[in-house]
Amino acid sequence: MPVSTGRWGIVVLALALLVGCGGQVPEPSPSLLSPEPSPSSIKLATEPEALPATLPIPSPVQTLPNGMLRSGVASSGEYLTNTVSAATVSGPNDVRRFVVQVETSLPESVDGVALRVHEILNSPRGWGGTHGIAFELVSDAEHADLVIHLASPQTVDLACATLNTAGLWSCRLGSNIYLNVDRWFYATPTWADQPIDDYRSYLINHEVGHYIGFGHVGCPAVGEPSPVMQQQSIDLNGCLPNAWPDVTGERDG
Repeated sequence: MPVSTGRWGIVVLALALLVGCGGQVPEPSPSLLSPEPSPSSIKLATEPEALPATLPIPSPVQTLPNGMLRSGVASSGEYLTNTVSAATVSGPNDVRRFVVQVETSLPESVDGVALRVHEILNSPRGWGGTHGIAFELVSDAEHADLVIHLASPQTVDLACATLNTAGLWSCRLGSNIYLNVDRWFYATPTWADQPIDDYRSYLINHEVGHYIGFGHVGCPAVGEPSPVMQQQSIDLNGCLPNAWPDVTGERDG
């Protein structure tokens, strides 16, 4: 029977000769195989990405006549909850467990925000230790005493409807705090030229101060630091911006 001299016939004949002579068919070169992903590189679709703690602030899309900036971010009405946890750094017995939830439509890292909030609440300059309270970051909302939401203005307005946040402000309702992301991004004209991270510390300390039980106060004297529980986002009334309750003695009040 004639041997085919076509390409595939030559290949078959060469393989047969190798096997017949006790040789082995060579394995394909590793470079020709598709590499398998390592287990560490595989992420579940539901797993939030580990993003940097500080993300670039998006450019505002609108400046209101009063100087307030707006981001124009959409409202999804859905949240991601932090996956990281962090213990309290103080020793009081009244430990308040909290989680942070970031609306899915926001360009912000939920774990990054959560760790920043934990840092603020556990700062020696903050509320930790006031009235014997300590703050622990947990990752299970069902076991949290306090839920801090970072959300779009529309979502905050819906949650804080009874307080008329007007697309501009944040609020505290019981064990829930709703932070307007436009303030988180751009602060307010009253905090112009101040570091945004300082304003974020003020924002957290002010709303958590309400959660602890503190109400609003006024400016004690022109040129003095503002109390944290003063509505510094609206008007300083001659006081200076201040993010921390230890500056004005509120921490020990």
